[in-house]
Amino acid sequence: MKQVLKTILYIVLTLIAIGVINFGFLIYKAKNGIPVYESRAPKLPAEMKDFSVLLFSKTNAFRHHGAIVAAIPAFEKMAKENDWTLFSTANGAVFNAEQLAQFDVVVWNNSTGRVLKDEQRAAFKAYMEKGGGFVGIHGAGDGSHRWDWYEDELIGARFSHHSLQPQFQLADMYLECDSIATFPCADLASKWTRSEEWYVFNTNPRDNGFNPIYTVDENTFNPSGNLGSLITNKDFGMGDDHPIVWYKELPGGGRSFYSALGHSGKAFAEEKVLELLKRGIEWAGQ
Repeated sequence: MKQVLKTILYIVLTLIAIGVINFGFLIYKAKNGIPVYESRAPKLPAEMKDFSVLLFSKTNAFRHHGAIVAAIPAFEKMAKENDWTLFSTANGAVFNAEQLAQFDVVVWNNSTGRVLKDEQRAAFKAYMEKGGGFVGIHGAGDGSHRWDWYEDELIGARFSHHSLQPQFQLADMYLECDSIATFPCADLASKWTRSEEWYVFNTNPRDNGFNPIYTVDENTFNPSGNLGSLITNKDFGMGDDHPIVWYKELPGGGRSFYSALGHSGKAFAEEKVLELLKRGIEWAGQ
């Protein structure tokens, strides 16, 4: 009997140890990523339409699998309806000067981690500085990218945490668009209540010259990112000014649009989310 109890105890302790190791690995991967890079560029379509979009879905850190998988057919449908060329890939080697030049817009579809090696980063930065278009979705703005230019100049805000009490909450978003806005805000909902894993940023994109399209009202949800004894320093939000979707015209003519919406695959069945992304793509590609 004692031997049986010892065996059971060993099994339980082993399972606990495995669970702790796996959890630690997931936390490390989410924060730092596991870099894997490609060197052979993909083959692009022989013919590109007047408006072409690169949909980039690579992840080296936390993978929003459901959202990424749901977004791809949603964008394929959008491209067909609007007569775009859409090229979907997770191959970072497409970030070279020759191939990037064929796209009006690059969409980072919940891409996380250090997904590009140095020469690929340089090609993307040069593309944006020469007038390229960028659209970032949700995880594209998290803190795993380890790239100062990308976080400060392209996204425009440094990520802190997301809501965890609970993770998904209904909250009110408010449209912020004035008469001189270059982004097409006409007919967007002035108030929008939806469920999301709400991102909280250490810095406000407004302070970096970005223009909020939607802000989220922190009075309608709990922005705390504390998680018991594991995370104890994230019990804060951004206060009265919490941008959640924004844009900016960059030096050199490039355009950046970022939406922190889209953690769940369900988001890509929401007409309002898709309409906002469509406008973001079209605006960024002008």
